Amino acid sequence: MTRTLARLALLVLSVTVSIGAFAGTKAETLTLTHDAQLAGTTIPAGDYKVKYDVNGSTCLVKVMKGSKIVATANGELKQLDKKPEHDQIKLDNGNGGVPALSEMDFHDSTNAIVFSAGTTTTASGQ
Repeated sequence: MTRTLARLALLVLSVTVSIGAFAGTKAETLTLTHDAQLAGTTIPAGDYKVKYDVNGSTCLVKVMKGSKIVATANGELKQLDKKPEHDQIKLDNGNGGVPALSEMDFHDSTNAIVFSAGTTTTASGQ
């Protein structure tokens, strides 16, 4: 009985630790070579810090210039087959104006953040 209880406790601890690895705030850097929109906000070309709070398979994304939040949006995590060589974004050109960010991929992660579906083009940056 004690042995079974110890195994159960170890299993619960293992699951809790593995879930914790996907939760929390993460930060990446991203360079936009062209203006882009996120949740209706136009983000000018430039270097940004992207902070995202992961909660299961969703996340709250904050695009920051210095300490100022430029745009926020809810995203969904997507598993990539392999880590990209460079940071990259996918843009939705559906509205004919400033393209909208539909996905962010970071060079040091196999997770991507997806914002919306649609016709996309890929732009890379470092």
